[in-house]
Amino acid sequence: MSNIEVTLPAVDGSLYCPHEFGESCKLAIHTLISDDFAAPPQNMVIEVKTESGKSVKVYVPYDRNLNASVTVDGEAL
Repeated sequence: MSNIEVTLPAVDGSLYCPHEFGESCKLAIHTLISDDFAAPPQNMVIEVKTESGKSVKVYVPYDRNLNASVTVDGEAL
């Protein structure tokens, strides 16, 4: 069970939700790419650089049971 949700709000007011809370983190990675890669990934990292220069990283583990985690400038939240 994961702690992440991915939503895509559309300009017409509709909402597409390719990954809901509770679905595994592994499934979130499979939503973006197939499971047909040479070596399985350890995780997916989504990084955002803020206007103030901070680095926010979301780590999504390639695992059915682990939760995603977040760091800001290398510090875990």
